[in-house]
Amino acid sequence: MLENNFKRFDKIISIVVLSLCLTLIAIPGVCATPKKVAVIPFSMNSPEDLGFLQKGLFAMLSSRLSDPGKVDVLDRETIDKGVAAAQQAAETKGALTESKARILGAKMGVDYVLFGSLTQFGDSVSLDASMVDVAGEKQTLAFFKQSNSMGDVIPMVNTFAGDVNLKVFNRSIANELYARPEPQEPQAPGGLQYMGGQAGGYAGGFVNLQQTGQKGFLTHLKFDGQINALAAGDVTKDGVVRILAATDYEIIIHKFMDNKLLVEKKLEFNSTHRIIALDIADINNNGFPEIFVTSLNIQREGLQSFVLEYNGTTYTTLTEDESYYFRVIDGQDGIKILLGQKSSAHPFEGGIYTMTASDNRYTAGQKLRMPRSVSVLSLAKGPVTAKDASEYVLINEHGRLTVVSDTGNIDWEGTKKFGATSHYFLLPKADSDASYQERVYFNSRLLFYDVGEDGKPKVFAVHNEELGDGVLGRYKRFIKGSIEILSWNGIALAPMFKTQTVPGWISDYVIADFDGDNIDELIVSVVGKNKNALLLSGKQTSIISYKLK
Repeated sequence: MLENNFKRFDKIISIVVLSLCLTLIAIPGVCATPKKVAVIPFSMNSPEDLGFLQKGLFAMLSSRLSDPGKVDVLDRETIDKGVAAAQQAAETKGALTESKARILGAKMGVDYVLFGSLTQFGDSVSLDASMVDVAGEKQTLAFFKQSNSMGDVIPMVNTFAGDVNLKVFNRSIANELYARPEPQEPQAPGGLQYMGGQAGGYAGGFVNLQQTGQKGFLTHLKFDGQINALAAGDVTKDGVVRILAATDYEIIIHKFMDNKLLVEKKLEFNSTHRIIALDIADINNNGFPEIFVTSLNIQREGLQSFVLEYNGTTYTTLTEDESYYFRVIDGQDGIKILLGQKSSAHPFEGGIYTMTASDNRYTAGQKLRMPRSVSVLSLAKGPVTAKDASEYVLINEHGRLTVVSDTGNIDWEGTKKFGATSHYFLLPKADSDASYQERVYFNSRLLFYDVGEDGKPKVFAVHNEELGDGVLGRYKRFIKGSIEILSWNGIALAPMFKTQTVPGWISDYVIADFDGDNIDELIVSVVGKNKNALLLSGKQTSIISYKLK
């Protein structure tokens, strides 16, 4: 009797479960098998290499269409294997079409195939895309937009993704959810400007600048002449940060007092020097940080770099006539790494090495994997495309910001020029009468620093604007400069903040708490015209600072 009751109860439960499932299946999107989508990397029609943008479009569309439990988007590795196989088959070889997409989708076991192309010519850009139902039950969703700005690519993709979600998956998502939120009150640090508004150029760039209303920069020094390079550090190990400023053959050590930089010590060297870069780090681990001085010879055809150190009473020269360009970068956990680039006939061609100290000498260790046309003076290491990425950012010979993996592959290259300075190297004479020498200009340093409220390191880069946009050719003439602070937006390094534009040009900058208030400052040397002086080519350099908070 009891056994019969249990059997009867089991039947009732089975009927209830079956009825429930039938009811849920009748409700759209409930208990249904997730739809599978293959996003095929867009073809890029452009005279430029837009591989970085192709990766970015794939990532953007994948994230915007994915809906856990309802829409699954295949990963890039699976997609690449499927596309490679399709190119080996006669029926799907060549450019993808609607009919080929259905064949490809059936072989990959997906419900939908999304493919398209981006065409760029000059400043104009167009996006052509299709969402194909592999079973042929739904009409293909086609999309075409064109614009006169590459900055409109992201809004175009947002619009297309919104159409697909609404018309294919009956899922209404506002495009605003994908856009960068514009704060009600820009959260720019100190006197920086928040770069809000619409993206203006696929190398990054926002055009609608908004002032923070906070205090701008402070001026701490006016120097008659040109300061070529800056460095900041506790060089004497007394707990006080000094600001070091280099002219052609002199290093002036300053101490902060009463909101001014006062000269504490002047170190003069042989007049054959042309100093172009300074860095500070304790590489020999003796307790006193070294001062690494990158210097050209007076002909600007070779190197004669040297290293200084405070020994407790005075500054001494540890090594001189070094044939390396020096740059100190931040490694993991804030450990300082000394890089050296060997002297070469061209300043962007020498190998770049990690350097070690032994018996007051600095020797090359491991060689970095780098693409061609790189100068160590415009090289920094830090995460860009992902939090745990091991990447380098550099400014190449043509002034383009470039993201490079630690294997030496270029992951992204921008189009906007950064880092230009007036420091130059003369290439070997090449004409028939051996009188003409081509100039190669160096770019300024790059720094990673965590500024803003997202806890993500940003890239600091100088942007000096040339007279006539550089039409003067081999001679640099600058009209104004600023420092842009950039962050990865999924496609490119895009500016988030910038300093106030100043007349003249920015020769160097450092980040340090030089006034002892536990807040770091962005310290900048700005070279302009001295209206009151006829000597020194009428140049005057101001050292200014911005609070980074």
